[in-house]
Amino acid sequence: MIFDINAYVGHYPFRSLPARRAAEVVALMDRHGIDRALVSSLPAVFYRDTHRGNEELWSEVQPWADRLVPVATVNPKYAGWERDLATMTGPGKARAVTLLPEHHGYALDDEAGRAALARIAASGMPLLLTQRLEDRRQRHAWDRAEDLAIGPVVAAAKAFPALRFILSNWAGLDGATLTAAGLRGRVLIDFARLQVVYRGEVPKLIAALGVEAVAFGSHLPFDYAGGSLIKLENLDFLPPEDRERVAWRNAEKFLGLGR
Repeated sequence: MIFDINAYVGHYPFRSLPARRAAEVVALMDRHGIDRALVSSLPAVFYRDTHRGNEELWSEVQPWADRLVPVATVNPKYAGWERDLATMTGPGKARAVTLLPEHHGYALDDEAGRAALARIAASGMPLLLTQRLEDRRQRHAWDRAEDLAIGPVVAAAKAFPALRFILSNWAGLDGATLTAAGLRGRVLIDFARLQVVYRGEVPKLIAALGVEAVAFGSHLPFDYAGGSLIKLENLDFLPPEDRERVAWRNAEKFLGLGR
């Protein structure tokens, strides 16, 4: 069993992706032996009205409800975002909420960001924060979003101690910094851009935050899943039950999807 917490559905404006519709993403998952995925909407990143992307995602994943778990995207700079958040959260709806400050023109620590963090914390939903969608070295000239920095994330963790975080597609994370921010037991990190062997980033995070803080992630359909599957195999320093936790149990527990 593998649960991927770093995947997307929808069209991307800057290049053609190998899978865009939910059925295509599921076919890609099947090809690589991935059973379930937490999926965010790519159109929601770029639509003026983010919530239209949420509605499209919801419609797309319904036939695949046993495979695809939707994420609600919120833009606190757009009118009515509080209503949008309320309609996408609750029993039987999205299992996480994502904010994209670099794409939507605000900061986690400004007025709009703090308002969104407070609402999400009150909802009890985990907040998914993605460091980047695309490598800056190959971005389109119109793609102006910078990588999300860890400083505002740490500040948000300290300011909202009840808020849980999913850190998706990050590199360069320091376990001591995250622990000092009070994130032990409150964070789930995928290893799509982290190294297991060369720099030992994943073992170091496990040592600092516990094995429950790490999960499988592939960044489908932007990236090939093979690299993440190899990383999972390279966790052979863990006992089998802990490798299983990284493969899927941590994700199910964090998202409240226990069997």
